[in-house]
Amino acid sequence: MKQKRPKILLPTLREKDRYIKFQVISEEPIFYPDLEQAIWNTFLDFFGEFGVSKTNLWIIKNLYDEEKQIGVIKCNNKSVQQVLAGLGLISRLGDNRVIFKILKVSGTIKGLKLK
Repeated sequence: MKQKRPKILLPTLREKDRYIKFQVISEEPIFYPDLEQAIWNTFLDFFGEFGVSKTNLWIIKNLYDEEKQIGVIKCNNKSVQQVLAGLGLISRLGDNRVIFKILKVSGTIKGLKLK
C-alpha cells in the first residue's frame, strides 16, 4: 500500500515570519551560548511554555556576530511586540549588565542586511 504524503499548507494559511535584528550593549563580551540561555530562560519565565510556543521564537545562531554583538531572532508576525517586550526584560547575563537595542524588524533576512 502506498503511503500518503501530508498535505502542504497553502501560503495564505501559513503564519508570516518576522526577523528582529538586535544589538547587545554590555560591559563585557557576550558569547552566543550565554545569550541563548538568557533569552530562553527569560521568555519561559515571563510567557510560560504555551506563550513561547505561540510566538514561534527562534534564535538564528549563524547570524550572531560576537564581535559586534549583533544577532537575529525569528518570530511570527503576531508576536513581534511580545518578543520586543521579552528582550527588554533581560537586564543581566551572568554578572554583566546588558541592554538590548532593536536595530530593525523585517519580513526577510535580506531586508535586515541592507541596513
